[in-house]
Amino acid sequence: MMMLSSLSVIRLFIACVLILGVACEEPLRLPYIEPILHNWPEQYRGLRGMKLHVFQTGSIAVSGRIVYRDGSLPQQHTLDILVFGIEHPEQGLVLVGTGLNRGLADDAPRYLGPVRSIFGQADMQPGQDILSQLKAAKLSVEKVKFVILPDLRLDHSGELESLSQAAAVVTREEHATALSSSTLGLYMADEFDQVEKWQFVDFSTATPLGTFARSYDLFGDGSIELIDVAGATAGGLAVLVRLSGQPVLLCGNLAWTYSQARYAWLPGLAFRRELWWEKIWRLKKFKDLVPELLILPDHDWDAIRKVEAVDITVHEFSPTEEDEKDTSPAARLFRSVRTR
Repeated sequence: MMMLSSLSVIRLFIACVLILGVACEEPLRLPYIEPILHNWPEQYRGLRGMKLHVFQTGSIAVSGRIVYRDGSLPQQHTLDILVFGIEHPEQGLVLVGTGLNRGLADDAPRYLGPVRSIFGQADMQPGQDILSQLKAAKLSVEKVKFVILPDLRLDHSGELESLSQAAAVVTREEHATALSSSTLGLYMADEFDQVEKWQFVDFSTATPLGTFARSYDLFGDGSIELIDVAGATAGGLAVLVRLSGQPVLLCGNLAWTYSQARYAWLPGLAFRRELWWEKIWRLKKFKDLVPELLILPDHDWDAIRKVEAVDITVHEFSPTEEDEKDTSPAARLFRSVRTR
């Protein structure tokens, strides 16, 4: 009789947990969202001179059951790891997430460790980290004044400590949960435990925005507003950016993919699924009431590529000549063609 490896046993255990978790859940009722827009002007006005940049810092292939609660367990789904950069005419450069850490391009299994590597296979090429891509796009890393963290999982916090001059913007709930998480989870405390400049978002006196109950105006001018979308994690943030041409909502962990936003497909892993369920329908109602609202999912490069707007630049990554000359085993491994 063939003996299962310890890795196979752990994967089988995780699969059983996911299957049993879905089987034991009560079905969720469709929430009623009032068709009212709070603090939203009849005539849209954005901030002239503000631009949005989108970068892909690699990807992680995971079980479809992790992405969608009803997804296929054996079939893999590729999550693109995106970083958004907002050029603000007065506040400098604001990043939303920092993407994956450069260490993954050298040796992903070693960087993630044996337990986290069970959840998925990381794919990152040399030079694909956000610091290198900002330099290639002629966007100064030194001008990054704020980093908004949709959450503190490894896909958003990988290069946070490399941006020590910037204020790390996050909710207290997310910060506390991330620091207290075990090594079995998707948080890596050593990616952010040396950060000194934290700016905690306080929603206790927050005002509603659109169809959402709580929001926070980051600069007090309405240009960038943070929205409470806790549910997938303890303190998730979505980001509303008022570009001159149209409003853009960066979903954070509220919607990983275009399909999740459109069809309200539950994520496979959620801190409180009832909270997530309510807020994804608030997002859908927001879009119904404001058709010009552009919704950008957090892990769907194909959806990003379809965006056509004067003040949004989508940066396609291409290795430099120096990276192409790197023939190390790690470099060859992570240059393999991805399948979806």
